[in-house]
Amino acid sequence: MTSKTDETVERACYLPVWDEATEEFHNAWMTYRADDPYFVHLEIEDWPATVVAPRHVLADGQTALAECLSKPDRTALRVQPTSDGRHVLLGITQGDLLLAVFRTPADVFAKQVTGLYKLVPDGEEMARIEWEAVITNLLAP
Repeated sequence: MTSKTDETVERACYLPVWDEATEEFHNAWMTYRADDPYFVHLEIEDWPATVVAPRHVLADGQTALAECLSKPDRTALRVQPTSDGRHVLLGITQGDLLLAVFRTPADVFAKQVTGLYKLVPDGEEMARIEWEAVITNLLAP
């Protein structure tokens, strides 16, 4: 399931997730924008902040442990398949601290990640970046 956004510029994908510690169900959304082609924004219902992770971490984490490093005061994502391959684990980290782990069905996750690559194929990221906006942001006081 995706949202009704213009899928030529943005893809918002639904993910059902379960908290590994409590077994509570949560709704989650992955949002990916063509003008920010390297990063995916993950919002989990009842989680206090959006987690931003490189797109390749989501893709690589379907078959092996993949993670992005973060500063101690920033959240990051660790992705890996379960031993039986039926689920993917999404670990939210802050520095070296693991804050939470959510489980999502591997087939649903794979379908959604594949859709991100349909929006911006691998290798076409640099051409999609809005460089004027990036430069303006960098030069802003």
